[in-house]
Amino acid sequence: MFIRKRFILIILGLVVVLAGFLYYYRQFQSLPEFAMPLLNEVSLPQKDDRVIVFAPHCDDETLGSGMFINRSLANGAKVTVVILTNGDGHRYSTVEEFKKIYPTPQDYIDSGYKRQEESINALGKLGLSKENIIFLGFPDHGLKNMLDSNWTNSYESTFTKKNSSPYSNSYVNKAPYKGEEVQNELTKILADKNPNYIVYPSEFDGHPDHFATNSFVSRALDKVSLTTKAKYTYLVHYSNFPLPRGLKRTRFLTPPAKLIQVQEIWQKLSLTDGQVQVKESAINQYTSQLQSPALKVLMQSFIRKNELFTLVSK
Repeated sequence: MFIRKRFILIILGLVVVLAGFLYYYRQFQSLPEFAMPLLNEVSLPQKDDRVIVFAPHCDDETLGSGMFINRSLANGAKVTVVILTNGDGHRYSTVEEFKKIYPTPQDYIDSGYKRQEESINALGKLGLSKENIIFLGFPDHGLKNMLDSNWTNSYESTFTKKNSSPYSNSYVNKAPYKGEEVQNELTKILADKNPNYIVYPSEFDGHPDHFATNSFVSRALDKVSLTTKAKYTYLVHYSNFPLPRGLKRTRFLTPPAKLIQVQEIWQKLSLTDGQVQVKESAINQYTSQLQSPALKVLMQSFIRKNELFTLVSK
């Protein structure tokens, strides 16, 4: 009897340990790298296909889909990158750039121009010309507010202290910081460019600007009639993603285990060693962001043997 009870307790203990491991794995970890061959390759655009990549900030376009852009261009596709904000709300890089503990609103605007140049340089490394980059000039850390509470009334940036775009090269001159303005501009761009491939942030991204960008793009897509071959989303900010952190050129970028059950289909874009080097060269153009130790670790975590996307079915 004693032995039987002891055996049952051992079994129960193992079950508890296994359940705890599976819970932790599902909550925080990623799909094991050995399972990556199970993911299908993305369908890359070909000659004369039309691609639009949407990014919340200057650098997301390269982190999430840099080699998708590069490979699409190499195949003869036409690519446009639309960047919603100039990332003009990053205090650490602005303090470092202007050597001020308390940067002025103009310092944040000047920082936004610098980040534009970094995207131009990075995308140039990937083969995209400056003429195919559209800067909208909306406020960094303000997209979620404009989506939720500033749809028709103007939002004032806590950094630049502006309620309309102060940038001379914005898609719409002095575009008001309102949700309806974001929606109208995205809808017009989609209608004008008529893309058949669309790439934008994941709805599961933990950064408010990324989540809001997904919502704005999704709403704009509902307002235009497009014949698309594929819509893909990419993930940048999510709990314990990517794993492992840091520069790991020979490792795979794997989806968070918690999102494996999501209905959207995970796919990969496999990269050669040479293509990994091209992406690293592009990421290295974001010098203002790489000054931040935490951001540097995150950004270098996207220098892997693949890029990662979900195929949007809706």
